[in-house]
Amino acid sequence: MEHQKSSVKPYPEWKKGQPKEAQFGILSKLHGTWVNWKDGPTGLHTTPMPSPGTSSETVFGVFHFKSQEYREQLKFTQVNAPVRNRAGSNEQFNGAVKYETAIIDNKNLLQHFEDGMYLWLGENKMPWSPDGPYQNPRSMFKHTSDKKSVKIDGAEPVMGPGQLGPQFVAPHTISRSGVIPHGTTIHLTGNITKPNVEGQAPHIADLWESQYLAVSPTMGINIQQDLISGSRVKPKWTKLSREQQAPDAPPEFRGVNSGRAYIQKIFNYDKFGAKFPFTVQPNLKLIDANKGLRFKKYDLIELDSRHDTGIQGGTINNAMVERYCRVVRMRLRMWLEEIYDEESGKIIDQLQYEQIVDFEFMFGSSGGTTQWPHIQVNTLRREKDIPKDKRLAPIMIPKETHEEVDGPDPIVCPMGHSKS
Repeated sequence: MEHQKSSVKPYPEWKKGQPKEAQFGILSKLHGTWVNWKDGPTGLHTTPMPSPGTSSETVFGVFHFKSQEYREQLKFTQVNAPVRNRAGSNEQFNGAVKYETAIIDNKNLLQHFEDGMYLWLGENKMPWSPDGPYQNPRSMFKHTSDKKSVKIDGAEPVMGPGQLGPQFVAPHTISRSGVIPHGTTIHLTGNITKPNVEGQAPHIADLWESQYLAVSPTMGINIQQDLISGSRVKPKWTKLSREQQAPDAPPEFRGVNSGRAYIQKIFNYDKFGAKFPFTVQPNLKLIDANKGLRFKKYDLIELDSRHDTGIQGGTINNAMVERYCRVVRMRLRMWLEEIYDEESGKIIDQLQYEQIVDFEFMFGSSGGTTQWPHIQVNTLRREKDIPKDKRLAPIMIPKETHEEVDGPDPIVCPMGHSKS
């Protein structure tokens, strides 16, 4: 009987000196500096926080809410050296792209800064194909045992030369790690979920789509009753006092105890350039920024710290954040777009993103923990593509100046991972 061949085709055999260059996949489209521009769209964040004087045991609904427009300077730098991960039968060579961002508000006050790294982890499809879109240079290899490795590593009598274990197929092609100075470290993983979509603008979201709202069901919102389907008009109940809210609800949920009373401040917020409907659904800013634009194509990257199955990413908090305002999950959607610029007559790049970070603090109305979405959205373009008269001043983060000792010029040092 003829046995069916496995679809898990072994990768090419790793050889000393391979690969000489890093593979960055779709992340090669990020390299450079991305910024907002004069008269262009701005970023916006929504941030719920524990109210002064409260603690984790305080009754549901006592929270402080802040939202702001902002502008950003987001810089990506490719590290042109493959980073080797040795895993016995498998060799993985990551492509690292460092990122650093600085965010200021409308008064030019620093609101956020963050450093981190995106990694291209390699093609994750089997059977492996040498003509795949991200295989030059290759990032995944097999590494078979030989006489030298068996002798040096003391493999006998367990195994001998010429043996090879299973081939690893990565569940994700991209990871992102970042350090947030509030006291949280993030690790997200994911994939290109929509590659090379041509001739159309991306569909960001439907109006009042629950997974993208700055108010969650645990905060007491009822999307069908509290929002007007298909309309951005602010609901009439937002004009009522807390005592007048939800008169038709059961007695224990009327007035100041109603969900509407607790979330009313988010609907009526009007500070720092932020107001309804964007304080409720921030990604409407992205949708509005794309009106009137002609798109050549776009790619969508989606990353998450939490997955239904398999290896997870994560969020790690320092002691105070973990105790009083836990960061439990982070999601990222990033659109890499090519648009027709009527002013220059050229095709230029545009980057849009939406980040949703789930905070947890205080009890919900049902006794469970409340989830508070902290959302950031922005539309950026490459600094070099923006006309000089529309460029904004660069953002500088205040840092200590180090005294450097005079000496030889620096040298470029390639990674030393190619030796066995």
